[in-house]
Amino acid sequence: MTTDEFRAALDNVHFDFASPPYQNMLKGPDVQLKDDQDCIKESPFASFKIFKDFASRSRKWNGEKIPIRESGEANNQKFSTIERIRTAGQRFIDCYSSKVDESSDTSLPLLVSSSGLSDSPDEETKDINLLLTLLAAADKTGQQQYNEASKLVELCRKMSSHDGNPVERLVYYFSEAIREKIHRETGQDVCKGLEKMQTFDVLKALTRVDASILAFHQKVPLAQVCQFTSMYSILENVRRAKHIHIIDLEIRSGMQHTVMMQAIASRREWQLKHLKITAIGTRFETKIKDACNRLAEFARSMNIPFSYKIVMVADILDFNINLLELDRQEKVAVYAAVSLSSLIVKPNRLEHLMLEIRKINPCITMVTEVEANHTSRTFVNRFIDALFHYGALFDSLAVCLADDELNRKVGEGVYFAWSIRNIVAADGDDRTVRHTGIDVWRAFFSRFGMMEVELSGGSLNEAKLLINNFEFGKCCSIDVDERSFLVAWNGVPIFTVSGWKFI
Repeated sequence: MTTDEFRAALDNVHFDFASPPYQNMLKGPDVQLKDDQDCIKESPFASFKIFKDFASRSRKWNGEKIPIRESGEANNQKFSTIERIRTAGQRFIDCYSSKVDESSDTSLPLLVSSSGLSDSPDEETKDINLLLTLLAAADKTGQQQYNEASKLVELCRKMSSHDGNPVERLVYYFSEAIREKIHRETGQDVCKGLEKMQTFDVLKALTRVDASILAFHQKVPLAQVCQFTSMYSILENVRRAKHIHIIDLEIRSGMQHTVMMQAIASRREWQLKHLKITAIGTRFETKIKDACNRLAEFARSMNIPFSYKIVMVADILDFNINLLELDRQEKVAVYAAVSLSSLIVKPNRLEHLMLEIRKINPCITMVTEVEANHTSRTFVNRFIDALFHYGALFDSLAVCLADDELNRKVGEGVYFAWSIRNIVAADGDDRTVRHTGIDVWRAFFSRFGMMEVELSGGSLNEAKLLINNFEFGKCCSIDVDERSFLVAWNGVPIFTVSGWKFI
């Protein structure tokens, strides 16, 4: 098969990002999310499908072709981490399609030598070859060729490092996750892999978790853009109300609410009598109390009448509207930031939560979710989408926290590494990181009679101004997808911000 014939064949392949497990959940609350077929042997060309799909999405997002560095091309400008992943992915496809057929056994040396890059010593070339090795390891793992995959993972370990450049660090964590998956599948002890991934003093890192969150918030525009647009939209829906009640499904640091308080304080004509925040939680009660106390202090400094209530439940199934102390004179809004996706693995709990929110009937429900497909039963599909997603996040930390090595390491080694390992290595109910795209959420919310609200042009313009205030804001972009906003880093959608009302 020639390259042109291969690409023509790919054009006829349709891949549905709305994965079967989650689509089953959309049909009814009694359908469980299971991955019993996750270990079924995958086609050696399965990974090509997702690369093709991602290439299509990237062109739609950027309005241009993916930049692919040709052999011998002058390197006047460094490629970002994402551009290197894209280039490696295209070369992976080209090597397979031009050198082998579906029944052939492809080894790493063939891939690298066929790439036209193996004789060039620059960092970009080394990164692309390293990514090719990682892709080959994932491909072999998907085919359950664990001996071959293990050899490739070992090559990745030798060429990567948690202290290297962004690509080397990314490959380090992904290759360790593949190794753990191989150990799980073959019945080996997985603890050794976990120990190897402790790349620095864990106790010291855990004491820096809050500091690393703050550093990410202050220096990487992604989080602030999502928080700002959500709070802006809530304010548009509660404006001039004298009693406002925000129900936060996972308050975390609470920084998002300081944005709202500052906006309220700046509007002198707004005669607010009371702002109340109810924080819902199933764990970390002390941290939630600390966050709420900080918000109370901030409200006093802004001269805003404020109170908070913490609703702790052992299980989200115990949550109900009677715990909220709603007042008829209040205008109520719900804020859900990357909290609903944590319940995808527990569909009955997600269903219960949505039914209780419907009883509240808030004037607006603002939802921020990760824009990715980490729910697929197919290993290589999950792997490739995670590689792009976390590749963009590693790139954002490398750029924005270049002068803050410790917080960058905590972000990568504590937050991202755990998620990567869970997405790549875990199966069944153990795989709790199950992000999915806005189209799936639209189908899900429609079941509860929710209508997507068009986010205003004013919030879009203000968000773009906010991005411009960051030193590396040019890497961050925000665009409209139907009525919602997509927030991206170097062309890779990272978050979706959407607003919903019950009809």
